[in-house]
Amino acid sequence: MLSILKILKKHQDEKKEKDLSVNPEISGFSSPIGAPPGAVDLAQSSVDSVSIFSVVNKDISREKLERVKELYNQLLDWTRKLYKLEFVPDADFKKRFSEIIEAELAGITSDSQELLQLCLTDYANNEDALYRHVVNVSILSLEMGRGLGYQKQQLLELGVASFMHDIGSIKYLELINKNGKLTDEEFSKVKDHPLNGVEVLSKIGGEFVPGLIDVISQEHERLDGSGYPKGLRGDQIKEYPQIVGLVDVYEAMTHLRPYRLKFSPPKTMNTILNKKSAFSTKVLKVFLEKIGIFPVGSIVRLNTKEVGAVYRENQGLPLRPKVLVTIDENGNKLVSPKQIDLSSNLLVCIEECLDVSEEKAV
Repeated sequence: MLSILKILKKHQDEKKEKDLSVNPEISGFSSPIGAPPGAVDLAQSSVDSVSIFSVVNKDISREKLERVKELYNQLLDWTRKLYKLEFVPDADFKKRFSEIIEAELAGITSDSQELLQLCLTDYANNEDALYRHVVNVSILSLEMGRGLGYQKQQLLELGVASFMHDIGSIKYLELINKNGKLTDEEFSKVKDHPLNGVEVLSKIGGEFVPGLIDVISQEHERLDGSGYPKGLRGDQIKEYPQIVGLVDVYEAMTHLRPYRLKFSPPKTMNTILNKKSAFSTKVLKVFLEKIGIFPVGSIVRLNTKEVGAVYRENQGLPLRPKVLVTIDENGNKLVSPKQIDLSSNLLVCIEECLDVSEEKAV
């Protein structure tokens, strides 16, 4: 298993070597890693000119792409029905739920990178934000479960629980979708959603898979006691909610919210690791290995000044993925994108992630 500290130190050293020549006061990895003013426009132009999903997956068959999208849409439809309580909580419901999770597991096993990439795409609209968040958390949680070596039964339990983790939010949809930052009073109300989730669960028949109540009630708890609603600490928090809680934070930060812009994956990872006492080292290490610092779909600028998208990760080399360059060093769009494998081109490296300007994300 990779050492988080070694990975981050390497990233810090590579960035510091470049930054010190410009600003000797920069201390390292705790400094924001993101795009300078104007970089977002450049990155966005690459996204607009060529569909990231199609270009990054140029080597994937159309049939496979359609299969991945179809599975994602099936998961999305199931989530809408689930969160609108459009089901009868009986044996048939449990059977259908199991079938959904098994289909999701099969998709993750065969099309993991493509599904993870979909998890990082922007929400289509505010109305679907909660449902897409739930689907994304479920996919990422199951990927984490696979990384932790979970057996099928454990994965089924984690899959169901991750789908249900925000069920208590249905009481607060108006606040969640508010176009602006919540007041302290409004945020206090929303923080009750784990408890409301337990109430909703009791009304639809109670805990129908092991660990479900733990995830609904504990996913916002943190090992250092900084979470809610009960301020649990350490071993009081089960592993399933630790997984879902970490994924929930990452998914939320890497997507646009009504009150802020999204954060780039590296900035998000940096923020999480700066508060590493909130999560277990075991879960953090697996998350870093499975999701990576520059996930598939990330828009990056290389030290050659070329801009492209990460289209494949290199196992064990989170700082050196494969990149599909779409804009040359002069800012011109390439007619034919070129592939660069950073694991075999050691003179080329990622200089910055251009997914968003963190200077504007508050």
